[in-house]
Amino acid sequence: MQIRQRDLDLEDSQERGIFARIAYGVGDFGPSMAGNTLMVFFCFFLTTQAGLSPALAGIILCLSNGWSAISTLLIGILSDRTQSRWGRRRIWLVGSAPLLATSFLLHWWIPPWQTGMQFVYFLGVALLFQTAGNAFTIPYGALLTELTNDQEEHLRLNGFRFGFSLSGCLGSLLLAQAINHWSSQPQQQMMILGSIGAIVIVGSILCCCWGTAEQPSTNLSQPKTTPLNLNALLNNRPLILLSGIYAFSWMALQITPTVLPYFIVNCLNLQTSAIPTIVVLVQGTALLSLILWEWLSRQLGKKVVFGLGTSLWILATLGLIDLQPGQLPLLYELAILMGLGMSTVYLVPLSLLPEVADLDEQVSGQRREGLLYSILVFLQKIALALGLFIVGQLLAGSGFQEAIPGPVQLLQPRSALTMIRAITVVIPVISLLTSLLLMSLYDSKAIGWNRVPQLRRATASNSNSG
Repeated sequence: MQIRQRDLDLEDSQERGIFARIAYGVGDFGPSMAGNTLMVFFCFFLTTQAGLSPALAGIILCLSNGWSAISTLLIGILSDRTQSRWGRRRIWLVGSAPLLATSFLLHWWIPPWQTGMQFVYFLGVALLFQTAGNAFTIPYGALLTELTNDQEEHLRLNGFRFGFSLSGCLGSLLLAQAINHWSSQPQQQMMILGSIGAIVIVGSILCCCWGTAEQPSTNLSQPKTTPLNLNALLNNRPLILLSGIYAFSWMALQITPTVLPYFIVNCLNLQTSAIPTIVVLVQGTALLSLILWEWLSRQLGKKVVFGLGTSLWILATLGLIDLQPGQLPLLYELAILMGLGMSTVYLVPLSLLPEVADLDEQVSGQRREGLLYSILVFLQKIALALGLFIVGQLLAGSGFQEAIPGPVQLLQPRSALTMIRAITVVIPVISLLTSLLLMSLYDSKAIGWNRVPQLRRATASNSNSG
C-alpha cells in the first residue's frame, strides 16, 4: 500500500508539473502576439494610415524604446521588493494585464486631431505599452526561478515559454492574413487585430497567474542597496558574461527579421507577399525544434547546444551571401536552418539565469532575480537600439531610395543592393560570433567562487553598519 501511495503521489506531482509548465508558458502567448504585431505593422501603420511622417514615427519608436530600457531596471528592483499574498511576481502580472491590453488596442485608433496632437497621442500610447510590457516581462522572466529550484525544470519551463511565445508570433501573422481576406479596409483590419490581441493578452496572463504558484520567499527582509551590493553584481562574472551572451544573441534574433524583408524584395526580386511566408517558415522551425534542443540540452549540456545552434544559424546566414533571384528552394532550406539555430537562442541564455541568481545570493544574501533579469533586458534593448541605428545609417549612406514604384529591386542603386546583402549577413554573424565567444568563457561553477566568502562578509558587515 505504501508503494502504491508513493506511485500515486509521484503521478500527481508529475501532472502538477506539466500543468504548471503549460500555465507558465501560456502567459507569454498574448504579449508575444502583441509585440510581434507592433514590430511588423506599427511603423507602417503610422506612416501610411495615421499620416505621420517617417521622421515623427522614428521619434516615437526611439523615445518609447529608450524609456523601455530605463524602466526595465526600475521594475526589476521594485518587483524584487514586492511582498503580497500573491507573491512577488504574479501581482505584477495581474496588474499589467489591463494596461497592456488597453494600450495595445489604442495603438490602432487614429484620433481626428492635428498632426502635432496625433504625435503626442501615439507617443503616449507607446510609452504606456512599453511600461506595461516591462511590468509583465521582467516579473514574468524572474518568476521562472520562483517556481522551482530544479535546473532541468528551468530548462523545461523556458522551453514551454518560448514555445508559446513563438506560437503567439506566428498566430499574429496568420491572424493578420485571415483578417485581410475578411476585410478590405486597412484601419478596420488593424482595429480587429488589436481587439482580438487585447482579449488574448488578458486571458493568457490570467491563465498563467491561476496555474502557477510561487515558492515561499526565504528573504522577507530586504537589506538596503549599498555600494558593496552593487560591487557584488560587478564581481559576478557569470552575470556579466550572460548579459553579453543575451544581448548579442538577441540582437541577431531581432535584427534578422528587420533586415530580411529588404533582402527578400530587393536582392531576390520577390514580391512583398513572400515576406510573411519566409518569416513564418523561420519562426515555425524555431518553434518545432524547441523540443529537440531541450532534449539535447539535458544530454549534452546547455553550452554545447547553444554552440551547435548558433553555428547552424551562422552557416545559414553566410549562405545568403551568394543567393540569387530564382533560387527559392535554397532560400527555403536556409530559412529552415536559420530557424533551427534561432531556437537555441530562445531556449538557452535565459535558462542560465537561475544559476547566476544562485551565485548572486551567495554573495548578497538576497534573491534578486527581477533585478538580474532587468539587467539582461536593459543591455539587450540598448544593443538592439544601437544595431538598428547602425542599420539605418548604413542604408541611408548607401543611397537606398524609399517608396519607389514598380519593381523596387531593379531601381535601387547597386550600392544599396550591396549594402542590403552585407547588413543581412555581417551584423547577425558578428553578433552571434560574439555571443559564442562569451559562452565559451561562461562557467557559473568555476568563476568568481573564490571571492564569495570575502564579498559575503563585506556585504554583511556593511548591511549591519547601515
